[in-house]
Amino acid sequence: MKGNRKSEPGRPTSGMRCQRAVAALLFAAAAAAAHGQGISRTTGLGLRGSFWKIGDRAMGVRVSPLDQGTSVLVEGAGGDIVFFSRLADRWFLESSVGTVSRVSVQSSDWSGDDVDVSAVIPVLLGCRFDILSSRIRSALQPYVCAGAGTYWASRTSVDAEEAEVAAESDFQMGGYAGLGSHLLLADWFALSADSRYHFVDFSAGNSRSGYQFSLGFAFIWGQKKELFKVLGVRVNVQDIYPAYYRFYNLVPIATATVRNTSGHEIEVNLRSWIDGVTDGQRQSGFVSIPRGETRDLPVHLIFGPTLLRAETREPAVIRLEIEARSGITLTKSFNAQVVVHGRNAWNGDIDKLPVFVTPDDPEVLALSRSVLKGDTAGAVAAPDRLRQARLLFEALAGKNIRYQSDPNIPFDRDDRVQSAVETLSLGAGDCDDLAVLAASLLESAGIATAFVDVRNPEEKTGHVYLLFDTGLPPDRWSEISANEKRSVVRDDGSGRATLWIPLETTLIQSGFENSWTEGATRYAGEAVLRDGLTEGWVKIIDVP
Repeated sequence: MKGNRKSEPGRPTSGMRCQRAVAALLFAAAAAAAHGQGISRTTGLGLRGSFWKIGDRAMGVRVSPLDQGTSVLVEGAGGDIVFFSRLADRWFLESSVGTVSRVSVQSSDWSGDDVDVSAVIPVLLGCRFDILSSRIRSALQPYVCAGAGTYWASRTSVDAEEAEVAAESDFQMGGYAGLGSHLLLADWFALSADSRYHFVDFSAGNSRSGYQFSLGFAFIWGQKKELFKVLGVRVNVQDIYPAYYRFYNLVPIATATVRNTSGHEIEVNLRSWIDGVTDGQRQSGFVSIPRGETRDLPVHLIFGPTLLRAETREPAVIRLEIEARSGITLTKSFNAQVVVHGRNAWNGDIDKLPVFVTPDDPEVLALSRSVLKGDTAGAVAAPDRLRQARLLFEALAGKNIRYQSDPNIPFDRDDRVQSAVETLSLGAGDCDDLAVLAASLLESAGIATAFVDVRNPEEKTGHVYLLFDTGLPPDRWSEISANEKRSVVRDDGSGRATLWIPLETTLIQSGFENSWTEGATRYAGEAVLRDGLTEGWVKIIDVP
């Protein structure tokens, strides 16, 4: 160069000012850290202006007077474009292309301008590692980075006096290492500051090796890094029957499968409810899920009086809120479809029919007590159970309770079971309604009962009738009937064999004896002689 002037002592150089700007940005980022989003997205594009401190050269712009002109020197100015994409957890793939230049212009009044332009264009590929875990809620996202690539250098000079133009270029491999930070102002936009050292030809002694200080911004897009993913919600109970609500309160209605994707342990809580159906929200309580692992979370619901008010069959939606915490908290909402049936609906499963038996209903208890209050013999002796059962059954006949078959129901519709109180009020019911009424009344008096379900493969429709426990041991059958086959030997639930009496409850109006005779005949023919119990088309279900 034809002339040059050193910077004045004590005066801040451009490099010093750049370093101070970087420090100020980092300080501002730290001050904003408590208000940040904390979870970065997957992909971004950054635009940055930079200064390179190469060797012992001073960065900046200097204008110096010469004897016969002016010297202008621009040293180390540049910029780059950076693309980054998440590889895994806090690791990002980072690629960049940039440039740094040195421009010298010496203007002479008599010979024209001498120009010397040097540029280094780095094309680099590397990795970035975010220092802060995603569990830390912060707008500040400091990182370290390193990579390697090609440094293309070119130089062009113009000698005005000689009217000559010279150009040269070369390539060198190299690498870099550094640190920086993003300051998230929104989940799609961030300011950035970056400091790196470039090892051109992988040597600190290379004339092009040096520090780079950058300031700029980045646009960020793509899916946020999440604490967890919900892999699916599986409904275990698709149809909800109000009469079964006690059962539903014990078993999971659905299952949500959750995977921890955060890279560290998280705690997950699940809230679930159905608007207008459940009595409040059910919470699972926080469950720990180690990094990378998957858990099945059971979905329980709180059923009670609200469900029992359901009149008709309606679709419903299970609302799920899954909350994860690990320094930060993230909540996701999901839905699952179910069908809520009316309170009298029954799916025909005989195992569930006992839930309709209500011995503790006030009206049932009142009827039972009013019928038996005149039974002064009333002790606990076995014949008394038979006598009490007879009195209660005859009381139903006295109330003119009649059998009335259900209307034809399409195959895709539920059967309907009346409660004991409804049947007393209506004065009629089908086989399962009358069996439920008789069982409720007998159970209210302390007499154990069981349903006999008949699904005869030779008939189109099924049938239900009743058994009740006399409490007598098998060897005392003669105390209740001269015909031993009019009773059934069964376990009373405590491991003791007792005599049970079959009752055809559809014959309430025909009286206790006729109901007993018909029940015993049906049981002997279907369950015993035709092997219905053995073959499974006759089932006995105890009322708990």
